[in-house]
Amino acid sequence: MKKFKLFVLLAFIGLATSASAQFVNSGTSSSTSNSSSFDVTSVKTSGWNRIYVSYNPSKLKFDYDDADDIKFKGLTVGWLRGFGLTQKLPLYMEVGAGVQYRSYKDEESDSYGGYEASYSNKITMLSLNIPVNLLYRFNITDDFSISPYFGLDFRINLLGKNKAEVTYNDETDSEDINLFDDDDMGDEAWGRFQAGWHLGVGFDYRVLHVGVEYGTDFNEIAEKTKFATTSITLGLNF
Repeated sequence: MKKFKLFVLLAFIGLATSASAQFVNSGTSSSTSNSSSFDVTSVKTSGWNRIYVSYNPSKLKFDYDDADDIKFKGLTVGWLRGFGLTQKLPLYMEVGAGVQYRSYKDEESDSYGGYEASYSNKITMLSLNIPVNLLYRFNITDDFSISPYFGLDFRINLLGKNKAEVTYNDETDSEDINLFDDDDMGDEAWGRFQAGWHLGVGFDYRVLHVGVEYGTDFNEIAEKTKFATTSITLGLNF
């Protein structure tokens, strides 16, 4: 993962430093049309819109000795707006919002005294994720472009529940805990607001977008606890 982050960062720096010479020569052919349609062949300060869905496997990482990470599954549905920052360079900013769902489940079972016993623990979260990206779009062909980017994430955790369930001798006992409630969690209540960083690269073919990124949180969601998230995205530009 460190190699991936280094590759994306070096690619962004290399493309950005070569952009000036490249687009001084082609500046006369750059377009500043006010049309909102997506076009990878020119610099368009009007930018684009994107709707997308992302698969978000993530890890809840603990800064404790011998503590194992908790692996979450996740899904995000969202919208991004991209707009040009200059009329000569394909340097863009993207802002938007997405609804993000995460879940984790652990199950165990065994036999005690001739009876089957089982235990399950499930964590579910629902968040509003607000990304802000800075990207450079490199046009490979008239239809295909590659865009390394880095950015920030601002996340508001709307819901978080931990459900534990124990079944023994055909009797079930369960408990629901609100992870963000002081009454349920006491001094260990999780934080509602998160901020983090990410690095990624996007591939655009006509209106189709595919992207991959990795990032971690700046601040802890709980004591010595942060999320690290990988995102694989499929979207449509318009």
